[in-house]
Amino acid sequence: MTEPTSAPEVAPETERRRERHFWVRAAVVAALGVVILTLLGSALLSVSHAPTPHHVPLGYVGAETTRTALAEEAGEAVRFVTYDSRNAAIGGIDRMDTYGAVVVSESGVELLKSTAASPQVASALTALVTEAAAGASLTPTVTETSALPTGDSAGSSIAVLLQVVVLVGTIGSVGLGRLVPRYRANWARGELPVLFLVLYALVVGLGIATVSHAFGVGNHVHFFKLSLCLALINLSVTASVSALVSLVGSAGAGVGGILYFLLGSPISGAATALPLMPVFWKDFGQALPPGAGATLLRRVLYFPEAPLATELTVLILYAGIGAVVLGVVNLLAGAGHRNSLADLP
Repeated sequence: MTEPTSAPEVAPETERRRERHFWVRAAVVAALGVVILTLLGSALLSVSHAPTPHHVPLGYVGAETTRTALAEEAGEAVRFVTYDSRNAAIGGIDRMDTYGAVVVSESGVELLKSTAASPQVASALTALVTEAAAGASLTPTVTETSALPTGDSAGSSIAVLLQVVVLVGTIGSVGLGRLVPRYRANWARGELPVLFLVLYALVVGLGIATVSHAFGVGNHVHFFKLSLCLALINLSVTASVSALVSLVGSAGAGVGGILYFLLGSPISGAATALPLMPVFWKDFGQALPPGAGATLLRRVLYFPEAPLATELTVLILYAGIGAVVLGVVNLLAGAGHRNSLADLP
C-alpha cells in the first residue's frame, strides 16, 4: 500500500505573486465592468429617460397663415408636411410619411391622429396641437385614422415579438457555434451552416407567427406573410452574429447580444417611438436588424400601403453578408481539414 503523496509546498514569494496577479486581473475585470455599465447605461438612459418629440412629420391641410401660426406655437417638435386635401393627408398617414395631420377648414380644425404608428406620438401630438391651436385661438377636434386592433390594444406586441426573435436568433448563433465543431468541415459542404440558419429562421418564423395568431396579434395579416417577415428578421440576426462567431470565436456572440439585444432593441423604435429619440440613436437603430425589423413589422401589421424597400434591404444585407462570410470561412476550414470554423469551445 503506497502512502499518499503530499502536495509540494509553494514558496511564500510564489504565493504572494499569484495573489498579486489575482487582484490585478480582478481589478481589470471590475474596471471593464464599470466602463461597460457606464457606456451602456448612458446610452439607454439617453434614449428613454425623457422622450420628447423631435421634428415629428405632421401633415397639414389649410391656409398658409394658419400653418405658420401653428408652426410657431409648436416649435421644433413638429415638422409640417403640406397636402392639398384631407384624403391626401390620410394617404400620407397610411404610407407612414407622417404620424398624423392637421386639417384647417371653414368648419374648424381637425387633428387626424394615428395611434397604430405610435401611441406615444399620438398622445404627444394631441397635446401639442391642442396647445398650439389654443395659442392661435382655435379648438381642434380629434379623429382616429389608424387605431390599434383589439389584439394589440396597448401597442406593445411589436416590442415583444422583436425581443423574442432577436433573443432566439442569438441562441441559434450560439447553438451553431456548438454544432459546427461536431462534424468534419468539407470544402464541398460549406453550405451546411448556412442551410441550418435558413431552416432555423423558417422554423422560428412559423413558431412565433403561430403564437402571435394564437393571442390575436396580426390575425388580419396572412399567416405565411407574417412568418416570412419574422424569419427574415431572425435570419439577419443569426447570420450576422454567426459570421462574427466564425471570425472571432465565442466573443462574437457576446458582441451580437450587446449590439442587437441590450442596445439594439431599446433603440429599434418598437417601444420608444423614433421621433421621441435623439437623432443619432434613431438613425443608428434603424441601421441594425432590430430597428429595421421593428419598422417592417409595424408596416406589415398596421400599414399595408407603406413601402418596405428600405427595411427589407437592411435585413437582406445583414442576412446575405453574414451567410456569405459564414460559408466562406467554413470552406476555408474544410480546405484546411479542420473540424471547426474558429477556436470555439
